[in-house]
Amino acid sequence: MAKFPHLPLKSILDGSYKFKGFPGAAKSYRTLQNLKNREAHGSLLQSMVDNVQSFNQDIIVWRREQGLPDLPNESIVPILIKVDPNGFNIEGLKGFGVEIIAEEGAGFILGASVDQFTSLRDKIEKFKNSENQGTAQIWEIIQGNQWRPEYILSEDLCIKWHSGIVDAEIIIVDISIACYIKKSVQPSKKAGGNDKSFKKSLARWYDGSLLIDAERERLMMERQDQVQTFIELGGGSILGSFVEFPDSFGFRAELSGLALKDIILNYQYVFEIAEHIEVDNNVLIHEDYGELDINIVAPEIGSPKICVIDSGIQEHHLLIAPAMLLDRSINFVPNETTTTTTDTVPNGGHGTKVAGAILYGGIIPRTGNFQAPFFLANARVLNADKAMSSSLFQPALMCEIADHYSDINIFNLSINAWGPCRIKHMSQWASALDSISHHQEKIFVVSAGNLEGESLRVNSPGIKNHLSAGRTYPSYLLEKSSRIADPAQSLFAITVGSACIDEFSDPDRISFGKKDYPSSFSRSGLGMWGAIKPELVEYGGDWIKERAGNNLTLHSSTTPELVKTGMYGVGNVDIGISFCAPKVAHILASLEKLFPKESVLFHKALLIQSARLPEIIWAKPEIRHLQYFGYGIPNLDRAIDNTPHRITFTEVGKIAPKKAKIFSVKIPEELRKQGEAYDILIEVSLCFTAEPRRTRKYLKSYLSAWITWESSKLGQSSTAFQNDVLKELEDVEQDDEIEEPEDPSSIRWAIWSNSKWGKIKDVKRQGSANQKDWTILKSYQLPSELSFAVIGHKGWEDNLQKEVPYAFVVTFEIIKAEIEIYEIMQKVNMEIPITAQQQQQQQVEVR
Repeated sequence: MAKFPHLPLKSILDGSYKFKGFPGAAKSYRTLQNLKNREAHGSLLQSMVDNVQSFNQDIIVWRREQGLPDLPNESIVPILIKVDPNGFNIEGLKGFGVEIIAEEGAGFILGASVDQFTSLRDKIEKFKNSENQGTAQIWEIIQGNQWRPEYILSEDLCIKWHSGIVDAEIIIVDISIACYIKKSVQPSKKAGGNDKSFKKSLARWYDGSLLIDAERERLMMERQDQVQTFIELGGGSILGSFVEFPDSFGFRAELSGLALKDIILNYQYVFEIAEHIEVDNNVLIHEDYGELDINIVAPEIGSPKICVIDSGIQEHHLLIAPAMLLDRSINFVPNETTTTTTDTVPNGGHGTKVAGAILYGGIIPRTGNFQAPFFLANARVLNADKAMSSSLFQPALMCEIADHYSDINIFNLSINAWGPCRIKHMSQWASALDSISHHQEKIFVVSAGNLEGESLRVNSPGIKNHLSAGRTYPSYLLEKSSRIADPAQSLFAITVGSACIDEFSDPDRISFGKKDYPSSFSRSGLGMWGAIKPELVEYGGDWIKERAGNNLTLHSSTTPELVKTGMYGVGNVDIGISFCAPKVAHILASLEKLFPKESVLFHKALLIQSARLPEIIWAKPEIRHLQYFGYGIPNLDRAIDNTPHRITFTEVGKIAPKKAKIFSVKIPEELRKQGEAYDILIEVSLCFTAEPRRTRKYLKSYLSAWITWESSKLGQSSTAFQNDVLKELEDVEQDDEIEEPEDPSSIRWAIWSNSKWGKIKDVKRQGSANQKDWTILKSYQLPSELSFAVIGHKGWEDNLQKEVPYAFVVTFEIIKAEIEIYEIMQKVNMEIPITAQQQQQQQVEVR
């Protein structure tokens, strides 16, 4: 039972959010020039259209001469169009007869003319006659098709393209196909509007939305049939099943170099092709042994279950056997002579080490009696070489595993691709994790990925390669090639990096880092769209380097203790990110055990809230520290409980776009006396999920909705804050960060909502779905009441009634003082909370 339980936040208002009204973005210089020179710009566009259309006809003739399979609907012309990136709404391309295939950034749109340029030609002619202005924002239509590899291919495959893909070569690739139909925005009632008329408009909109949903499903099936036929006619085959997203679908295919080149250059609806990348299967060779004299008993009934997606588990291991759900073990590895689920990776296994870290965290019991805290389910996906079969399409595999283990909330995935993640579009693997997290309310704990000791890959150098090139530790961790590895960029997953356990030094060797420094192999952030990734780090150890050279070795003082396969089963045998993620899963499972009736977002928010940056950088953090550590190292005690000097308030709910909920925390007068100057740490965490899509470039168009939070200013009353927030929505919400001066009366948060305002520059908290921020105020600065607003924003979903879930946590802690704030703040704020023990009792009673 928690001695100092978390308290519920007090909600004071719930209503529409007054988004700041800013004038529309100023037209770019090039657009203004086009408006001044209508005839010249219109004629140039017409010439571009003529050339693209003629080129496309030549391609169709050439393909037939080569005996290549017919493209689906050859009247559809793929194009790359450049528009004004500052002021053009790309959804308006529909009026130009262009289907959006994908948004590529900097104003470039991958599209397809659906009417042989009829609408575009008509718009151009009207523009020349001064009948519209929008065509001025259509800057260019790129000629030919040699631009396609640059925009469609992953970095590795693009390198291969330029070096020459052999026609007869067999290649396995992951392909993404667009399938998007735009809905109109849900009508909203205007002030003073007629109720009856509004209800009719709303009913018509819902009816229309249902028809569009049905049409999208039909189009999805049609394009899946088309692409399968196209690939099979080209001599290829689709491996596994299709994975669907709201605006696209993906699949893995095996095909010849000739067929691949044809798809790259000519297939109208493709927006991304990535060569199948093997997972990182580096296996360390190191042995150490421990002694065990312990009796482990099974977890108590009702304990959380964690799914281990890995290389299997030594299920009869002394330390693991009582926790195993043996009837739930599955081997997903294809083409094996046996269907074993045991861990056959050499040198102590891999999934076994992960399983031990989930059960015991960083401290493994060796003597006495001990009850296993959780149950484990074994999903074996890696073979004895720690490799994943190319016939396992990871997005489909994740969906299959989540469906099979539908009663499990926490999934540990200590598996990554070997290279840095792509950042143009969210990958299919990461998007699948985001979709499952939202729709099935799951948490994936994912490793950030390891840098290899040495690598032969040009775009993914190892540690020795960096050192040989003159790049020093830890700065080489900030290289683009050291970016987190797929699927660690998943917005809703908890991504985990690694910190050093301790330092080592002797006359011949030295460790890279000291305790709490980033591990020499730990891949770093930021993630997609500036998201803070990894969010957390745990202790994964460090390499030892020879002083006279770059040879890397291990030493027990810098390696974590792990459960391992073999006779004795425990040892300091390995280092790596793989063993950091399960330590975080251990904390999450502990939270689920203590708060079984709460949502997974509640557990995630408490986990994020418990994290602290290492003490050596706590006072003056910089963006590079967030790239290494995220929010820091989590702490189970802080996540579960408070202290006399620390109090936490929580809220779990749902919110629709363009809505806000306001919460208030009263600050007792005895904390605010002018004669006192205590340091008060205020920490705030917000976690949410929403439905993802893949064809757009930015976070706010990747998600169906997104959520932020704001706080009242110093000295601002809750009433004044409410007046700022709660009004009828009249203005259009702006996606871009607005250049405006920092308000000196605002609380100066560490990260903040504007990348130029926070103590840590060049990053903003709303770029992440797992957000944390903090500040330290003097006690006399605190107002009598501090208010917070949780705000829903519109993403790509046009149904403004569709709510998304969130969890919000606020903590006050007095720093380096003996003032007990928990009791005095509890008295002025809340009724008696429900404790973890009471929640467990209620659950038992329900059963």
